[in-house]
Amino acid sequence: CVRCQMPRNTICSETMTGHQNTSFFQHNSLVAATGHSSTNGWRNMAGGWCTVGNLIVHSVSKLFLQSIENPKTQISVRMDSAKEANINENRHILKCVAETVLYCGRQCIALRGSAEKQHSTGNPGNFLALMKLLANHDEKLKQHMEKPKLKNATYPSLQSQNEMIDVIGKHMIQAKIVEEVKHAQIYTVLADEVTSHNVELMPMCVRFVDKYLNIREELLEICTLPRITGRHISTAIKDVLSHLSIEIADCRGQGYDGASNMSSENVGVQALIKKDAPKAVYMHCNGHCLNLVIARSCALPVVRNMIDKMKSCVIFFTSSPKREHLLKEVLDKDAHSTGKRKPLVDLCRTRWAAQHDAYSHFYSAFIFIIKALEVMAHGLHTEEYSQDVTTGWDGKYKSEAYGLLSGLQNFGFILTFLTVYQVLSHLAGTSIDIIEAFSMVDEVQTVYKELRETIEDDFNQIYEQTVTLAAQVNVQPTQPRATGRQTHRENVPAETVTDYYLRNMAIPFLDHVISEFNSRFSPLSVTASRLMGLIPSIQCNSDVTVDISEAVCLYQDDLPSPELNDQELKRWKLKWQTKSSEQRPITSCECERSASTLRRLNTCMRSSIGEDRMSSLALIHSHYDMVVDLDEAVHIYSKMHPRRLELMSVLIP
Repeated sequence: CVRCQMPRNTICSETMTGHQNTSFFQHNSLVAATGHSSTNGWRNMAGGWCTVGNLIVHSVSKLFLQSIENPKTQISVRMDSAKEANINENRHILKCVAETVLYCGRQCIALRGSAEKQHSTGNPGNFLALMKLLANHDEKLKQHMEKPKLKNATYPSLQSQNEMIDVIGKHMIQAKIVEEVKHAQIYTVLADEVTSHNVELMPMCVRFVDKYLNIREELLEICTLPRITGRHISTAIKDVLSHLSIEIADCRGQGYDGASNMSSENVGVQALIKKDAPKAVYMHCNGHCLNLVIARSCALPVVRNMIDKMKSCVIFFTSSPKREHLLKEVLDKDAHSTGKRKPLVDLCRTRWAAQHDAYSHFYSAFIFIIKALEVMAHGLHTEEYSQDVTTGWDGKYKSEAYGLLSGLQNFGFILTFLTVYQVLSHLAGTSIDIIEAFSMVDEVQTVYKELRETIEDDFNQIYEQTVTLAAQVNVQPTQPRATGRQTHRENVPAETVTDYYLRNMAIPFLDHVISEFNSRFSPLSVTASRLMGLIPSIQCNSDVTVDISEAVCLYQDDLPSPELNDQELKRWKLKWQTKSSEQRPITSCECERSASTLRRLNTCMRSSIGEDRMSSLALIHSHYDMVVDLDEAVHIYSKMHPRRLELMSVLIP
């Protein structure tokens, strides 16, 4: 016996047990289990003899009953409870990270800063700054930020940010949109290429009807294009749809601009997409049609030269605070009230509504622009204004001001400017209602046709207005010298100044506008009118009758019962006749909002942002109101990106 050093098969004086193969540990355990000291032993026990086996069974039974009555005392349960508490704490920290990333993405603010280390001086960036702010109201997060359990698992790194951005943007927002598109099955593709920081990008949107019968238009992806040819753009669209498991054969519409790489019947995007989706009808954007009408009309040399001079003047003043301050002082002193927040606005290249504002500002400030240029070029009117704006103009400024003054103090420039301004004023304003847009196209075409018939009378009024404005800046009516051998300038014979500009500028410009309207909008009206009859405002208008039988034949495979189309149209019309005009749905489709999102992201989020990060941030920012479950984001993140911190368990859901 290890305890007594007695030979085997003798009686132990302490435990009254036989000295068999009992170890020291077993010997002491038996003494402890019986509660008897070594002096008393078992001599006074009434039960007589007790073996080792009986004592072990007694102990195990006692522990078993205790575990049944109080399960929390089990060792396995205690270990699982500690594990669960650790996982919940780690998930709480990661949830704070997800919340911070989501906030920065929705508000379109940069996550990174110049000093991204937690305890370094300087700007730590919005991500770390918001994490520290949340830590002030969260004890667990504060303890993690100050003294993490693992120094190499704190989650402020760029990699962790990108992974969480990808989880929220792609695996939650985009996945939800894809699921809804698949449920709708039929959809339309909208795409437009834009250039941002010298990189060709393409925001791709989808338009569909969700399960609640709401017409939705959602950003799906932003792609980087190696080139902007029809083949590269169509390949990018197909790759996105294939990657997201969206059937391209279910595409029923395409919406792009009218550029040749998009609209070409042979090598354009719309033609290449139709090879896989024959029923994807191509529709040209109305806004782009209008911009192309104006752009082609303004391509006349005399009009183009006027626009170039105007842009140079706007840039000259808006690019320098000192020059703009001079113009503002001239306006404040000499103008009663221009009603303009800014004296000059730059010409927008894509939207005529913005261009019209630029023309309006330039016309209101024209006289004062001439006066400001005279101050800089010739030193005139110095006694009327402060020395801060009348002195300090060196030779370079004087030379530029003199050149602009010579170009603006020209009768041909003033007359061309007023002609373009007044003729294109009929295109001012925007409309997102397709019915109103098409009716306005017809109205504008009628206006221009009548204007062409009465061009002489209307131009005489513009000419008289020009003479009045030119007299205020000391300019006399003149016309360019004409010779018989001129070939690169307008040289139509004319006896008077009025006839010269009428024949060489006004009539050609108006003819260009009319021809562009006819070529851009007439085919579009015919194509779009097939399905316009389904719009509630058209259905409820008794004066308008649109035959959609051609569209029914085209899409009869998509209709459950095309033979009942007439009966369904009656029910559709009765449904909306009981609604007011404000309750009848009218929507528009456009891709410009996504392009604007790209510009904000590249401006606020750093220009060197990667493609995946940019696309995910654009999804987060564009779908601002979409509900994002942060617990689900943590769950997806923990499965996709295992980390040193324990975030999940096989046994604990």
